[in-house]
Amino acid sequence: MADMPMETYAVAETCIACDACCNDFGDVFKMNAEHTLAIAYAPVAKGRYDPWDIIYDCPVDAISLIKGELPPPPEGKKKKSTETAAVPEPGEVTDSRPWEVRWAEAQSKGEEGYWERFKRYGEAYVLEETPNQYRFRFELPSRVPEHKMKYKWNLPDKMPDYKIDVKLNGDGKRILVKGWLEDARVKRLCGMANSFPDRFLREIDLSHQVKEITTNYNPAEKILDIIVNKQ
Repeated sequence: MADMPMETYAVAETCIACDACCNDFGDVFKMNAEHTLAIAYAPVAKGRYDPWDIIYDCPVDAISLIKGELPPPPEGKKKKSTETAAVPEPGEVTDSRPWEVRWAEAQSKGEEGYWERFKRYGEAYVLEETPNQYRFRFELPSRVPEHKMKYKWNLPDKMPDYKIDVKLNGDGKRILVKGWLEDARVKRLCGMANSFPDRFLREIDLSHQVKEITTNYNPAEKILDIIVNKQ
């Protein structure tokens, strides 16, 4: 029996780490360890996906098919756009200076730290283990990442609260922490700003089976505390 034809993709360095391809095609793409670039880590069987669905999923044209036959673009199908899609009404202007001036000032401050980027992937947490408990403290995203459209659309500096879901898997030895952004205006920046996915899922394996989870969220500090009692 002949081997099944496979298709292989590649991601260019123009990737902005928006996480769209990883969220939509997780069996093909994943983020690198620094969350600065998506990686096409696995080929996919021909016919599983329309190659144009994968290519058009990237808002900056960083994905290409490097092994396999690319069919003609389907009529009527459009790629994701970073600026032409409908945009919610601009927010209240709290700084009367032109947005270009405010954006130039933000650029002069340099790049953000890695810890703020890790927050947007659900990786900014510390763990304290006691004989009876696991205690997790997650720092959730606190600032909207810098991008020129943040200033053009008068988006806030403070990140809106994420929706959070915390649960145990079936055997009680893995905690699942899911967060997602619902604010429609800020969410429009996902896919434009570097390393700004609209959601995260963190799975943490535990060394003991657990039976109960307690959560507490401090919106002022953007801190999520999770206390997990061991059996």
